[in-house]
Amino acid sequence: MDPKEVFSAMQKGNCILVDVREEDELRSEGTAEGALWMPTSKMDTDEWTSFKQKLPKGKDIVCYCKSGMRSGRVAGLLCAEGFQAKNLGGFSVWKNAQLPTKKFA
Repeated sequence: MDPKEVFSAMQKGNCILVDVREEDELRSEGTAEGALWMPTSKMDTDEWTSFKQKLPKGKDIVCYCKSGMRSGRVAGLLCAEGFQAKNLGGFSVWKNAQLPTKKFA
């Protein structure tokens, strides 16, 4: 996926970006501006179930992590549940495209 296309789709309201990295990764590297956060470590919890229920099934859900492995797994699971999910890959793809990032609060 092209990160600039993802950013453009986000700006138009057609796409939801989800960071699936863990909190320590976000604290050290920051996160994409406008991304939702749900770490993969919470995938077997009620918090993850609640998060999924709030995701729109009519929009692309684009996931990213550090390298693309975890986000690929999450995107696959979301697709299996009827979402239009895709894997952006690693956070470096977003940063290398010089797209907006922010510090994790």
